[in-house]
Amino acid sequence: MLEKFLDGFKYSLRNERPMLRRYVILGAFDGVLLSLGVLVSSTLAGAPVKITEISVLTGLVAIGISSAWNSLIVEVKERRIEYERLERQMMKRLKGSVYDYGMKATIILSVLSHGLSPFLGLLALFLLLVTNRLVYAMAVSFAELFLLGLAYEGSKWDKIRSGLFIALGGVFTVVLSLLLGK
Repeated sequence: MLEKFLDGFKYSLRNERPMLRRYVILGAFDGVLLSLGVLVSSTLAGAPVKITEISVLTGLVAIGISSAWNSLIVEVKERRIEYERLERQMMKRLKGSVYDYGMKATIILSVLSHGLSPFLGLLALFLLLVTNRLVYAMAVSFAELFLLGLAYEGSKWDKIRSGLFIALGGVFTVVLSLLLGK
């Protein structure tokens, strides 16, 4: 049974890579923007470092749980529909097959990738705590956002455009955080 489950994970990683990559990018984007917004607004508002730290951490935990839970609900429903459709087309039960284990592995991997990826926002918090410089935390956040854009498929220029566009989300977050933090 362990061998079938491992085969299911291999199947899932081979066939679901684009979906898993999207979940990582989406979750990381949410986490980086949350951290960036809280760091900018709380620093401007003069909040104590401990309050800022707790705010970022609890926000990331909330987004991580939200992302994982959302992914679980969506993937279980969608995979069940897909699985039942495939069984009807093949006119046979697939219980215990590589596809069955692959479906279960995909659900687990999607929950993990979407639920853990927001914690990339911790890099900015860590840098702020170590250096006490908001500018460094913001620079790391923008770099992370740009790198997320490079993770998409496409030509080199498509990736660069995606990186710049995603980083632009960070700029909007900083501008709104500046306005709200005053």
